[in-house]
Amino acid sequence: MNRIFQEHTTTYFKGYYVLLILMVISLPLSKALSSIIPGVLMFWWLVDRHFLEKFRLLKQRKGLILIISIYLIYVIGLLWTNSMEWGVLDVTIQLPLLVLPLVIGTSPRLNYFQVKQILYVFALAVVVASFCSVWVLLGLSDITIHDPREMSLFISHIRFSLLINIAIFSLGWYLMNKEQKHYGEKLFLVITILWLAVFLIILKSVTGWVVFFIISLLVVFRNLLRIKKMYFRISLISVFIVLATIPAIYVLHTVHQFYQVEKVSPNLLHEKTSKGNSYLQDTQNKELENGHYIYLYLNEDEIREAWNKRSTLNYDSIYPSGFNRLVLIRYLTSKGLRKDSESVEKLTPDDIKNIENGMTNYQFANSFTFYKRIYQIIWEADSYLKGGDPSGHSVTQRLEYYKMGLKIVAKKPLFGHGTGGYFPAYQEEYSKSKFFTNKEYRQRSHNMLLSYAIDFGLIGMAYICFALIAPVFIENKKRSALLISFLLIVFISFINEDTLNNHDAISFFAFFYPLYLYSDHEKPMSGENIQTEKNKHERTLIS
Repeated sequence: MNRIFQEHTTTYFKGYYVLLILMVISLPLSKALSSIIPGVLMFWWLVDRHFLEKFRLLKQRKGLILIISIYLIYVIGLLWTNSMEWGVLDVTIQLPLLVLPLVIGTSPRLNYFQVKQILYVFALAVVVASFCSVWVLLGLSDITIHDPREMSLFISHIRFSLLINIAIFSLGWYLMNKEQKHYGEKLFLVITILWLAVFLIILKSVTGWVVFFIISLLVVFRNLLRIKKMYFRISLISVFIVLATIPAIYVLHTVHQFYQVEKVSPNLLHEKTSKGNSYLQDTQNKELENGHYIYLYLNEDEIREAWNKRSTLNYDSIYPSGFNRLVLIRYLTSKGLRKDSESVEKLTPDDIKNIENGMTNYQFANSFTFYKRIYQIIWEADSYLKGGDPSGHSVTQRLEYYKMGLKIVAKKPLFGHGTGGYFPAYQEEYSKSKFFTNKEYRQRSHNMLLSYAIDFGLIGMAYICFALIAPVFIENKKRSALLISFLLIVFISFINEDTLNNHDAISFFAFFYPLYLYSDHEKPMSGENIQTEKNKHERTLIS
């Protein structure tokens, strides 16, 4: 009887392990597969039967119960929701938070080598996704993109940047741990980490940059404290401070350049175009582009006529490429040109192409620098502070989302508006706002804690935060570098994203969290023990 049980368990484990591998491959490469595989895992888990053993494990693992209870909060929240339609949708999106922890948390425990193999496969899948993105960015496919952030083909660029960070810091841990590794493996780790770090820059996800910077600082600081020789520690700390200061100096320099404003001519109101026409001189509008006022020296009749002669895109139309009349006006301003026919005629063919593709500043032509994204954020903030519409501006529109979200929480602070109740609550606030006339930009809070508070109130938010953090201590995993770095990546993203309110993120969170909690992924092993485990693992899969 025992032999039959062991054979059955071996059969279950082989299928289970293959499904885990397929799951990590799907996370950066296929939304469809990452939706299907949890269902297949659940089916495989049910076929295995042995429910008494699984129920025993579930009772033992209090952290697992806490994670699953977050899903139950979403179900219970349907009792007082303001919108059953949106509530049911949210419950559906959160399903991986029930299925994956339950299956992984009550299945055979994975050893060091098995988790390592899963993470290496995951990193390779992320690399493949990055290569596909670069292929598109270089114009080698039929897909046209107008912003590097659009090159994330399979999932949102923000969620992709989080996966990249998970891969970088996971591989970094394997590179630095004491396990003996052959030269080929070390080379794989170094090249993969360097490439993903470079690609993260190319992707231009501010969330990804901030996460990478903060986790890197924490990792370096943690290791600096372990250095016993004081002079060596002080030297490294000095280097560390310099390296940390460089980005801040670069940002401050960019801000300083932005506000080096042109001096306005005393004869401003009397200036004429080369054709003798008057300029529109809106001295009340202070919006800038490269230190030049956008709404000074503007004659739209002339630039309309000149543009329509040079481009197939109509001046007064809006195109999917990102072109509209304001793009042309801003681009001319960025070059320090007056907005008239003579300036349009001075534009090069490359300038025309840039404008047709929605480029607002000639300095953005180089896609592989930090400058463009930093400048865009400064421009958004400057425009917003001067009363501009934040719609479509990733940073400043979030400020409006936060303001509205806090008003919504204040209306029902204890238990919130129920699962999915955020939608009608936000629509009510949008109807009062002078911004966001385009419904495309009427989104939810873009802050996970605020999102929890809107749906479940401050009480629900506090419980969910407890249920997210407590398993680390309950399962005694607070020293797990892989787990802690993973959670920090997710929790930092909470600041400007509804991270766990979408399918991509809830899938990878619900997969990695229980995987790290209920495996021996960091169990100290000698080279000999690792080889023994590897051989045992290979025999299991082959048999």
